[in-house]
Amino acid sequence: MNRLMPALLIAPLLLAACGQGASSDQPTTNVTVPEGNYAQAIRTMPQGQRVGVMFRAIRDAGRECQQVTDVKEAKDIQGAPTWVAVCDGNARWLVAIDAGGIATVTNATELKDANVK
Repeated sequence: MNRLMPALLIAPLLLAACGQGASSDQPTTNVTVPEGNYAQAIRTMPQGQRVGVMFRAIRDAGRECQQVTDVKEAKDIQGAPTWVAVCDGNARWLVAIDAGGIATVTNATELKDANVK
């Protein structure tokens, strides 16, 4: 089943990117976030914090990831700033951040399959 899983980035997450990951059995919860330029905040933070933000986005989306080992900014997806996060040394996740701070987490296979007609 192909699905694009949204995750939420909230202001405290940008400051303290750590904590327990969400279980894949738990639904994503909608949270109101303050206005902010989340993409710019992610671009300017130290790599270690950026790794933590991507880890939380991936885990909050219910995706499997024990450790983010690399993060690089990629080409925007439908106007949303996007990063490629590598988990556990090999799984690649695309994390697109919209203007409201909501992250959409998917992998390249799902994105390719979603575009097949």
